[in-house]
Amino acid sequence: MTTETAVPETRTPLRPAAPRGRARSRRQRAVMLLFIAPALVVYVLMVIAPSLQSVQLSLTNWDGINPAYDYVGLRNYQDILTSDRFWNATTNTLILGLGSAAIINVIALAVALMLDRLHRAQGFFRTIVYLPALVSGFIAATIWKYMLNFNFGAVNTVLRDLGFEGAAMDWLGDNDIVVGVLLFIICFTLGGNTTLIYLANLQSVPQELVEAAKIDGASGRQVFRYVTWPMLAGAVTVNMTLAMIAGWTIFDQVMVLTAGGPGFISETMAFFIYKVGFGEYRAGYGSAAAIVLFAVVMATTVLANRYMRSREVQG
Repeated sequence: MTTETAVPETRTPLRPAAPRGRARSRRQRAVMLLFIAPALVVYVLMVIAPSLQSVQLSLTNWDGINPAYDYVGLRNYQDILTSDRFWNATTNTLILGLGSAAIINVIALAVALMLDRLHRAQGFFRTIVYLPALVSGFIAATIWKYMLNFNFGAVNTVLRDLGFEGAAMDWLGDNDIVVGVLLFIICFTLGGNTTLIYLANLQSVPQELVEAAKIDGASGRQVFRYVTWPMLAGAVTVNMTLAMIAGWTIFDQVMVLTAGGPGFISETMAFFIYKVGFGEYRAGYGSAAAIVLFAVVMATTVLANRYMRSREVQG
């Protein structure tokens, strides 16, 4: 009786990718770079290069016109950080940026929830909600400027006709309320996109989860808290980031409605940079303020995104 010896099976080692495949991949990357190159060149010349040059100019006393200037080191930054006018602009920017981001998101989410429950004419109401976003900030601010005029504005005219003479006030000239009026106008004009983003995410929530929660006895509030709200985490991150960036860089509304007044009361950081750089011919000082604004926007955006991303993971 003979026994057969088992011969171990030999496997052919995996061969590396063919050189032809690698060459094809390199050609594809080269073609993609060729398509990207024109836009990249324009972006570098129009955005990156001027941004880097502003860092250099922030260390000078350049007036924006005379080609001659001297380097003054960090003097511009020292003057900025010790300026009451700058800190007032910073405070206004924080109020308008964080305030508008919070208010817009709360109202937009509430409107999106109502639109999501509509079974008829949803497209019509969705269009109505989005219409303010189609109007440029400059035009919207101009309309509001006429409406809030103390003498002939529609708001004060209606109040006087209704017998509320004491309620008519100089909405854009009162130091105590002008920033609040700007906040209201900004929230009114920037909420359309936010509402549609929330509505799109609400309509993508799996209805099976909602129905299962209702069958288990969850109330409408519990369904929103434990099912719908976690599913909206990504939309909240996007909307809060966009709203904060828009709030930090508010310029059109301030320029048209108040021009930073009365005095410097309603200046924001963006308007402050424009005013000192182009209106007061202190381009070096304005460049330093722009660098500070960039640092503030980057820091707050990164911190807010980190917090909201962690919330998404937990959700």
